[in-house]
Amino acid sequence: MNFDVLTLFPDMIYNYCDDSILGRAQKNKHINVRAHDFREYTLDKQRHVDDRPYGGGPGMILQVQPIYDCLKAIKALKSKNKTKTKIIIMDPAGKKFDQRMAEKFSKLDRLILISGRYEGFDARVYKLADERISVGDYVLAGGELPALTIMEATARLIPGVLGNAESLKEETFGKVHSSQFTVHRTKLRTKNSELRAIEYPQYTRPENFMGMKVPKVLLSGDHKKIDSWRKKRML
Repeated sequence: MNFDVLTLFPDMIYNYCDDSILGRAQKNKHINVRAHDFREYTLDKQRHVDDRPYGGGPGMILQVQPIYDCLKAIKALKSKNKTKTKIIIMDPAGKKFDQRMAEKFSKLDRLILISGRYEGFDARVYKLADERISVGDYVLAGGELPALTIMEATARLIPGVLGNAESLKEETFGKVHSSQFTVHRTKLRTKNSELRAIEYPQYTRPENFMGMKVPKVLLSGDHKKIDSWRKKRML
């Protein structure tokens, strides 16, 4: 199985994956791990991958262009023919990762994980992925640790990765926990008392990317209208 991770810190991925279970799995050719620095795909001389959000707000947002071009370069853009490939984004507002999800992922040929930093992604990045995944209701500096959590939980279910396949049958497990990068969001307590991260879509330059445009209200400078628009679109 092939794991591809889009990250600004590829060494973090390789340093972990070269040891222990994942390291042995690679040596035995059960899995292949590749980390891709999407900063290499930026178009400006300063190699910026982030920018201020349209409509105002704290922090910086990861731009869609470098991530899109990175996916394109590694032939990972979504395609109807790639039924055995899945692209997921590390996102606090996504589906909660669990063992059942790991089992589904382990049957894929290729799993692509997009790890963020700063205050999250330009909302158009989500259109490039199949799914948004969360690994816990807490925050870290980036999405690399959640990506590694998903990779290890998935890889150990692939035949041959563990020395004794019977050990999987004897294990018990609960919820998988890790962390995720900071995004502008609030917490919503549901009826069953579960805390869930919610957020509104954010956008940064370019204003028009391959026909996908930033909503006009965010360019208006009318903060009252912007606030109303955001509240209506909290996820």
